[in-house]
Amino acid sequence: MKKLFLSLVAVIMAATATIAQNSGLGFNYQAVVRKVDGTLLANSDVNLRVSLYPGQSAASPTWVEIHNAHTDYSGCFGITVGKGTRESGSVAAKYADINFSAVYYWMKIEIQEGSTYREVSFAQLPSSPYSEVAHNATSFAGMIAPFAGPADKVPAGWLLCDGREVSRSEYVNLYNAIGVAWGEGNGSSTFNIPDLRGMFLRGVSGESGNDEDADSRTMLANNGGNTGNHVGSYQGDAIRNITGTLRIGDTICDTNSYPPSGFCDIQYVGVMGGRAKSPDAYAYIYSFDASRIVPVGNDNRPKNVYVTYIIKY
Repeated sequence: MKKLFLSLVAVIMAATATIAQNSGLGFNYQAVVRKVDGTLLANSDVNLRVSLYPGQSAASPTWVEIHNAHTDYSGCFGITVGKGTRESGSVAAKYADINFSAVYYWMKIEIQEGSTYREVSFAQLPSSPYSEVAHNATSFAGMIAPFAGPADKVPAGWLLCDGREVSRSEYVNLYNAIGVAWGEGNGSSTFNIPDLRGMFLRGVSGESGNDEDADSRTMLANNGGNTGNHVGSYQGDAIRNITGTLRIGDTICDTNSYPPSGFCDIQYVGVMGGRAKSPDAYAYIYSFDASRIVPVGNDNRPKNVYVTYIIKY
């Protein structure tokens, strides 16, 4: 068989191909096939082997796949890397498992000649500006975001903030970002992610003094997480103390009658000093119920809507 050569036309990286857990959609590769004398190999079938290596000097490929392509009248063919037939020698079980954010991958292209494959190209994967930004997605590990979908629809590359223990080695970027701020897991191989179910978020007070009770904050759960003026610490609900003089008017309680009556619930306590010579000699407890005036609940909250909090890994 005559030797064939490739002239690269374009490599178009899908933007989603370079996030930690890629979309699995793959990316496009196009080239022109020429014979050794430079003439185009038009309207012909070619068999290709594509291998992705985690670096130029890597000994073994992460992914290997086979493509059966067909050139057009100009000798050009196009394939989608990630959609070929997986071949033995692949470390990854499937294309979507490749972590493009870990390293810059190199791609080897081989053309079948007889019963063997000959290398015709080995180069670092180029990327579009958008995917180049996506390659650095690990810098966003630990970012918390509100997600408008349910817990079972959390997108790839994110975890539900449900406080679970996860592996320090499997989620190494997340572990490097947040450490054991939200829980130490088993103390060696796991750590906890935040549990934000039903929670509001608040910025760390730091040196601002905006949270006068920052130093008394506790763990979110009894799991070895942070306390005090640090990220991951927890603070229960409370109402600012209200002091002053209470004036009870006729619209609430009628104190001009004896005994006092009106809208208050009045409980007789007893005779002051053991005598009852006048209305002032009696003591009463005036009970009130705020639900008669404002909405009440089991916690203190503004108007709100539910979202699913997720964390990038």
